[in-house]
Parts: sequence; C-alpha cells; structure tokens
Amino acid sequence: MRNYDEPILRSRRIAPAAPFPVLHQAVRIALYDEYAGHGFHAGVVEAFGPRQPFVDILRSGERHIAALSNLCQRFGIPRPLDPFPQETTVSPGWLLNCERAVAGEMARVRLYQYLLAQVAEPEARRVFQDLLAASLERHLPAFRRAVEDAMAQERYHAARGIPPEAAYVRHGPFSDFLERVLSHAGPLGIFSPLLRHSHPAMLAGMVAGGAGIYLLKNRPGRNREED
Repeated sequence: MRNYDEPILRSRRIAPAAPFPVLHQAVRIALYDEYAGHGFHAGVVEAFGPRQPFVDILRSGERHIAALSNLCQRFGIPRPLDPFPQETTVSPGWLLNCERAVAGEMARVRLYQYLLAQVAEPEARRVFQDLLAASLERHLPAFRRAVEDAMAQERYHAARGIPPEAAYVRHGPFSDFLERVLSHAGPLGIFSPLLRHSHPAMLAGMVAGGAGIYLLKNRPGRNREED
C-alpha cells in the first residue's frame, strides 16, 4: 500500500498545486525523511552490530519521529506509511556506510532549511529548527568523525597488507583501543616500523606485559623490603 502523496514525499518538495495545505505536506515530508534515515541507521546496526555513532543516532532518530508524530496529532495530519524497513539496503563496507550517513545528514540539513522557508506555523517551525540543529550540530559531525576514523583504520591495515573488509575485525576492547590510537598516530621514532607492522593483539600483549612488570617492580612495600 502506497502513501496517497507518495510523489510529494519522494521528491521532498512542497507541491503548490496539490490539494493539501503547505503545513500538511511539510510535516509529512519531514516525517517520511526521518523514516528513511531511521531505516538506514537500523540496517547498519543490524549488519555491523551496535557500533557508534549509528547506535546513538538511531535512538535520536526515534525521538525525531516521535516529535513529528506529535505534530501530526496536534494538527490532524495523517502520518505517512513507512516503506523503508522493506526497501532500505546497506553497503557491504563500514566506510561506505559512514560516507552514506554523511550524505544523508547533509541532505537532511538542506531539507529542514527548505521546509523552514515554507512554513509559518510557530510550533512546527520550532520542531523543524530543533531537528535541523540536531543534524547540523551533532549527527553530521559524528558521522564525519566516523568517516575519518574508518579511513585511518583502513590505511593502517593496508600498510600491513590487510584488506579493508578485514580492518574492522574485533580483537578485544584493549587491542581495539590500541589499534585506533595507532591508526591515528604519526611517526613514532625508531619504533615506528615495528609498531606499524605489528598485530594489534601482539602490541596489546606487549603493553600489558610491560605494565605488569612495572607494577611488580613498584608494588607497595617493595622498597621497604629491599631497605
């Protein structure tokens, strides 16, 4: 079953000749677009697990949908049907999905700017402004950082002959943290070649071992015993 105004919703543009008020069209367009974003973010979380920033922005999208649904109830606007759980696909690579998310948020920013230029109703404008701010100030920067992190991680692995699809294999919390740090690190002096070509799990073991030796040598009471 299709929405009665599907061409308007798909175009993300107000149709002056349509038999629906501008506010009616604008709220339904915004809700439909939030459905699209939510469907994509949910698909990425399902495919890749609860990784940031998708998992947090998925929850944020649910709040956006609730805010727009409240506008529908307030002004007697039927909520559009959500086709995106059935038709949304995700890319096979993490980096590609992060890049798609950036493009999606940029488009959403432009959409809310456009809708704010069309709508005069104060309550609807306030909701649109809040959602615009969320996309522009929080979601877009988070996805851009995710793109930068993914690119750095893939470069780090490529330098060691590991293909991009294997760059996100989990090695454990500490190893994963160390890998992220090293993927962003610059030159590390004479140790740089060794570190760049070492497996993160091995580096984690080296760090953990060194920390254990340090704690053993500096355990409380040792100095008193030696004195």
